[in-house]
Amino acid sequence: MEVLTAAILSGLIYDGVKTGATIGFDMLKSKLQGWLIDDAQINLIVEELKEAGVNEDLAPHAIERKINEQQKLVSLLEKIHLSGEVSQVSNIGHNINNNGSGSVSVGNINVNNEGK
Repeated sequence: MEVLTAAILSGLIYDGVKTGATIGFDMLKSKLQGWLIDDAQINLIVEELKEAGVNEDLAPHAIERKINEQQKLVSLLEKIHLSGEVSQVSNIGHNINNNGSGSVSVGNINVNNEGK
């Protein structure tokens, strides 16, 4: 099962801030909907991000570097797993869905783990 990494979290944070959101509980809760995480863990992540100096002015690679420098935050992320079903909703392209079985749906195209 995939765990949340600094690279993934930095990308989610950057996606949020580039649309005008601020780094905080509400933004992270909405971005981490596909992950097995509770509100207490989200609050800890927000606190650790602030302590690491992560802010809205940083590029994704700088956010990732600051996250990786905080061992407590990295340890917390390693405990957070991807849920069985993931969806990516796009306002400008195709929606992507994966239910964890190896089947992927892009728009109305379905591909299963056997390539059918």
